[in-house]
Amino acid sequence: MIGTTRRASIESGRSGSRRAAAALALAAVLALALIAPAAANASPEGPSSLTATGTVVSVKASERTVTVKLTEGGEGRFVWSSDTRITGVLTPGARVTIRYTAGDGGNNQALQITVARN
Repeated sequence: MIGTTRRASIESGRSGSRRAAAALALAAVLALALIAPAAANASPEGPSSLTATGTVVSVKASERTVTVKLTEGGEGRFVWSSDTRITGVLTPGARVTIRYTAGDGGNNQALQITVARN
């Protein structure tokens, strides 16, 4: 009888730690489920950043501007700054994707310019 009581005591201790581990795992899953959607919607450039894709028509380095014939139609003029991340070489005819914020007078502030590899 003594052996049976001791075994039951050990098994009940194991089930208690299993319950605690399961509760901890459930809490972690719930926390991730709540955090993930908020992180997916967060943007380092802010909520008003837009994206444009097209072909470079002209580049004016002295004015830090690039004019792009947009895939959706029309042209867009974008201004870059020292904070703008530019990947690749901006040349007329290059395909680009530009993440930007809308500016006054058609001067859109480029946040990132990515030149497609051919």
